[in-house]
Amino acid sequence: MEGCPSSVNKVNILWTIFSFTIIGSHIFSTPVFADPDPLQDFCVADFESAIHVNGYACKSSTNVTTEDFAFAGLAEAANLTGNPFNAQATFGFDHNWPALNTLGLSLVRLDMNPGGVIVPHTHHTATEIIFVLEGEIYTGFVANSDNPTSPNGLFAKVVKKGEAFIFPRGLLHFQLNKGTVPAASINFLNSQNPAIQLMPMSLFGSGIDKQLLMNSFFLEEAVISNLEDVLTKLA
Repeated sequence: MEGCPSSVNKVNILWTIFSFTIIGSHIFSTPVFADPDPLQDFCVADFESAIHVNGYACKSSTNVTTEDFAFAGLAEAANLTGNPFNAQATFGFDHNWPALNTLGLSLVRLDMNPGGVIVPHTHHTATEIIFVLEGEIYTGFVANSDNPTSPNGLFAKVVKKGEAFIFPRGLLHFQLNKGTVPAASINFLNSQNPAIQLMPMSLFGSGIDKQLLMNSFFLEEAVISNLEDVLTKLA
């Protein structure tokens, strides 16, 4: 029919639209920060090398052993005697488990006495899953808000033995043992060395001007000074 595109032209038009869609998605998409994909089966960390590019340099494959892939650092509960938070995170990151280098994941064990707290914190490079081994843990995260005048959404609950909970990448999250017995969990993160920012230490233990903190939190200078004295020693 005159004036109607041929089947070949229709295909060309659809292909052009598809191509611009794919190209546009790459040009205008929001950058995502995450561990790069590995370029080999494994790259066991060479802690003797001074070269660091997105992780450690690779140990020569002739020097790699089975023990590089095994890790016993999370087998035992942490000793919480004298711990001011009554809780401890034990890390299985690339700096103490060399086979994790370039593989994009890591583990953390949490041990918490009743009342113990893992302070609000973030990992800007990793999504995290908590799996409760023993006891029960009040845990959750605070979502970002698109509107500065709207409250941030809280997603939190008590997670019990055998249950799991996920924290999306970069969002503020926390743990508290509200039970009457010790609690423990294994946490999985999709980064070999997740960045960690502990909110109390970052705000009150890093040397930020007192006036800014007083005006932001509506606190007296003496309260700010007390928080700084305590948290600087823990940072």
